[in-house]
Amino acid sequence: MVAPRLILVLGDQLTPDLSALAAGDPERDVVAMAEVAAEATYVKHHPKKIAFLFAAMRHFADELRGLGWKVAYTLFDDPDNTGSIPGELERRAKAHGATEILATMPGEHRLIAVLREMDRRVHLLDDTRFLCSPEDFADWATGRRDLRMEDFYREMRRKT
Repeated sequence: MVAPRLILVLGDQLTPDLSALAAGDPERDVVAMAEVAAEATYVKHHPKKIAFLFAAMRHFADELRGLGWKVAYTLFDDPDNTGSIPGELERRAKAHGATEILATMPGEHRLIAVLREMDRRVHLLDDTRFLCSPEDFADWATGRRDLRMEDFYREMRRKT
């Protein structure tokens, strides 16, 4: 039997069209979702926003279960909660025998760096929810003296 992979789903990636889910196999893989202090407190948020985010995550986890996925979900007050995404991925990988992690590219450089530093193999997949990739934006920005969103939006309207 082939070892399962973990599929990381972050709180701002709650859609069944996520590239990491598309690359996964519900028969083999385990979705990992976690309410962790490191993500809830790295910048100041209103407590109601955090409560709303956690509620949305819990509902999405239930939706994924309804679609046939195995979901390993960590509640904020779980006594075994490590408090960080890498810690929870490591804990879930050990529990399920996973050696690899699939993740859609996070929107924050801080989290991308943390995932790249993990000891386990992490496959960061393109985030297909956007019309423009970071590489395309970097190409557009190269050589420009001023980066004005108006100019970028005009280019995106031409392309799309």
